[in-house]
Amino acid sequence: MENFAEFQENEQQISLQDYLRILYRGRWIILTSFVVVVLATAYFTFTATPVYEATAKILIEDKNSMEKALFDINYLGNQSTVIQNQLEILKSRTLAERVVLRLQSAVYRDSLEIFQPDENGDYMVLRDQVDWILDRLTVTPKQETEIIHVTFQARSPFEAARICNEVVVTYQQLSKEVNLSEFKDLRQFLELQLRKKSEELKQSEEALRLYREREKLVSLEESTKELISQLAESQAELEASMVELESLQEQKRNLEKQLEERRKALSSEVTQVSSPLLVELQQEYARMVNDKVKYEALIAQDHTIDPQEYQMELLSRANRIKAIQKRLQEEAQRIANTSMVSDPLQIAQELITTKLQLETQIKGLRAKMDALRDVVQQYESQLEVLPSQGLELARLERQVQVDQNTFILLTQKLEETKIAEAGQRETIRIVDPAIEPKFPVSPKKKLNLLLGAVIGIGLGIGLTILLEFFDDSIKNPDELERMGLPILSIIPQISQDELSRPKVAVNGNGELNEGEVIESQLITHFDPKSPISEAYRTLRTNIQFQNLGTDNLSLLVTSSAPKEGKSTTLANLAITMAQMGSRVLIVDTDLRRPVVHSIFKLKKDKGITNYLMGKLPFEDIVKPSFVENLYIVTSGPLPPNPSELLASEAMENFVQEARNNFDVVLFDSPPIIAVTDAALLSSKVEGVILVIRAHQTQKEAVKRAKTLLDNVHARIIGCLLNSVDIERAYGSYYYYYYYHYYSYYGHDLKRRKRTKIT
Repeated sequence: MENFAEFQENEQQISLQDYLRILYRGRWIILTSFVVVVLATAYFTFTATPVYEATAKILIEDKNSMEKALFDINYLGNQSTVIQNQLEILKSRTLAERVVLRLQSAVYRDSLEIFQPDENGDYMVLRDQVDWILDRLTVTPKQETEIIHVTFQARSPFEAARICNEVVVTYQQLSKEVNLSEFKDLRQFLELQLRKKSEELKQSEEALRLYREREKLVSLEESTKELISQLAESQAELEASMVELESLQEQKRNLEKQLEERRKALSSEVTQVSSPLLVELQQEYARMVNDKVKYEALIAQDHTIDPQEYQMELLSRANRIKAIQKRLQEEAQRIANTSMVSDPLQIAQELITTKLQLETQIKGLRAKMDALRDVVQQYESQLEVLPSQGLELARLERQVQVDQNTFILLTQKLEETKIAEAGQRETIRIVDPAIEPKFPVSPKKKLNLLLGAVIGIGLGIGLTILLEFFDDSIKNPDELERMGLPILSIIPQISQDELSRPKVAVNGNGELNEGEVIESQLITHFDPKSPISEAYRTLRTNIQFQNLGTDNLSLLVTSSAPKEGKSTTLANLAITMAQMGSRVLIVDTDLRRPVVHSIFKLKKDKGITNYLMGKLPFEDIVKPSFVENLYIVTSGPLPPNPSELLASEAMENFVQEARNNFDVVLFDSPPIIAVTDAALLSSKVEGVILVIRAHQTQKEAVKRAKTLLDNVHARIIGCLLNSVDIERAYGSYYYYYYYHYYSYYGHDLKRRKRTKIT
């Protein structure tokens, strides 16, 4: 809960300036991310294979096939369903296979990618070629129209346009073949029946001729002729009905075949589609057709009926049959458009409607045939009473008339089918063929570069914020104040270029050692008017105003971890106090890695360890420095047991003697977390200064150091935020006052504003 409260408190402290400061600190990450992403995007964009897209437009017109041809079957299909059907056909493997076969025989075959070998020299097989076509083909219907856009993508403008046109042309031919196949099957059936009936007519005529010659009979009585004529008409109508029934059944089988191709097992489902109203209407239709046929046969035998009354009755019965047919069509359409037909793809509604209509007509024809059979049977029973010779002659003449009438009917129907087949117009019309595109659709160079720039900047900002989120180091004074540590001063990073008198001390290897690096950073001595020197004087002032209860001050300067700048801070603080006229003593109690002697160019022998072991008096170990009023006590020989020496009574005597002889005594010590030396010394001085390096010292380390000092009851008079990067602190108050100080004291900002702070 404490961590959550702290996190919530930190979130509340974040302002717009904080975000700007974070982005400014991560400007190089953002810039690098931007450059890398843009360059990578540009490389892939300009090296990618261009993709060209060609588009053709086709129009799906109203279907005009056999449902409007032979038997006047009205088409009530849904045009939206037709469009969906055509979309599925355009995306079918069957069409793609036909396109591949057409492309194989094209003169430009070798220039197409589909027939080129891959990197291994292998060619695509037919299945891969079909997949290649389907992957690059896009079919899109235009809303509220019967227009379909067929789009194809390829690596060259020529290839995209050619293959797109091949797709639409092949599709047009396939559609034409499907439409004509319906008439072709029906025409072949009628031709076969006509040939059979022609042979039967010849046989019946020959049989009649031979019988007349043999029996010497030329003609029959007029009443017998009329009876035979009526019987022949009924028999011919019965055979015509049988032919029509077979035609309808052939159409039904054709529809079932199409349904089977479009959806498996749909045929068995459709045969079960029904409703009580549909069954009742079909029964009523069959009954009315049966009654009409019987009425016509009876009226033909009764010559006393008024012809006008007879025609009116026939017209009335025909109108009632047409009304029943209309209701049957509406009910069939309703069934096809409802959930009674399980067709999730919705590609066969018009076929279902047509099939239901055919079933209704088939039932009507069967009822008509039953009625005609009854009439024929009646006529035949009347002929049975004729003498044997007359009866045989009547039968032969009747058969000839029946065959003639049937032959004429079949000839008429065949010619009608041929005319309908020849006049069958194409339902697929190419509105706009594909043309070669001028520009590729991919890659889109401007868009890609723009997206690359946006993604690069966004990625850089994201990385910056992510790094900031995972960075647990101390970044600004507010974080220290929230941890209960008062801020004595903020010290900017010290750069060699900012020294008014550069200090270059080189050892035998040509590199600066640790002490020489710190010596070169004694900016309070070499450039006392710099803002950094002013920051150290601020530190000195804040220490002086601490109520420590003594005139002679002893302070311990430590840090939580190495490399945080405590020795540099110690040296510069001592110089500022000495410049004020106070007698200052620096004591190097870092008996593990001492550096004070290197800073002030002194030898470390004859130091505090000599005093603590009783070998030298206090006066012999105090050494003057090149700064007036500043004296140094070096570490002396490094002992094997530093902690025991610093905890000894001799160390307390040394502190007391140093305070008696100097105004300010500053102790340099090892990091407090690493060893216990600093904790031991902190109990022997008036106060402790904790040095914290910005953007390096972790918050947990600071908390741990504070805990260790509190455990020994040390007095932490404050902390120093060291090595603050002024440029990384963009937007903060310190950034403003830092450069304002330069301007106030007349420093050369033009020379310094481009200085890289390291």
